[in-house]
Amino acid sequence: MKLIILAFILSITLHFLFLAKFKAPKEQFLDKPSTTKKIDKSSVHFVKLQPKPTPKTEKKEEKKSEVKKVQRPKEFKEVKPPKKEVVKREVIKKPKAIEKLPNTKVEAKPTFTKDIPKTQREKDIEKRSLENFLLAEPVPLDKEMLDDITKSYISLYGEEYNSFTKVQKVFLQKNLKDIGRITQRYLRYPHIAVRTGQQGMNIVEFVLHPNGDISDLKLSNSSGYTSLDENTVETIEIAYKDYPRPKTPTKIKIYVYYKLY
Repeated sequence: MKLIILAFILSITLHFLFLAKFKAPKEQFLDKPSTTKKIDKSSVHFVKLQPKPTPKTEKKEEKKSEVKKVQRPKEFKEVKPPKKEVVKREVIKKPKAIEKLPNTKVEAKPTFTKDIPKTQREKDIEKRSLENFLLAEPVPLDKEMLDDITKSYISLYGEEYNSFTKVQKVFLQKNLKDIGRITQRYLRYPHIAVRTGQQGMNIVEFVLHPNGDISDLKLSNSSGYTSLDENTVETIEIAYKDYPRPKTPTKIKIYVYYKLY
């Protein structure tokens, strides 16, 4: 509060001093005597004041731009662009609706013919033509040209092998070895046979059909042990799904070995 009061007092004193300065010169001017002299009229010369010449503003004449007409030389003729020929579209007429004729069903009358018995010669011709059709890749049928494993399988047939058709012989020569290999791959030695040291060989035969099924499964030679014989039959019933399929039903004969090492 003290500071505010001091500031207020200082501002008042300053205002008084400022007003005193302006009043002092006016009094001085009033106290001084006038120094103006009297002027004689005879010594006064009157001069007419002429008005100041105003500068003339020259109006700029707007020149009209004359448009020059370009005249084409008379020597050249105006070439008009050729008119485009308008191709008229062909109006496609809608075809007339065709009247459907009523369907007339013709009843086929059965004809009865007697079955003519075929001779033995005709049967042989049909059999040979079927064999030639099925034998797309002929293989030599000579036994001496076969490998030892295939020969051992074919020897199981004996004279029965000669009664087979060419198609069956070709299938046996090409696939007997694979059928035996697939069977041995699925073969598992029975635990009882391993403990008792049973060993032997089975000869198994069955008919393999074109759809992959088998029939007439049986053992033509026993190993002498029931566990081994039963195991062989069970193995064939599992492994036949992977056998190659013949074109005609074919009799298969293979041997199955059981050996302990």
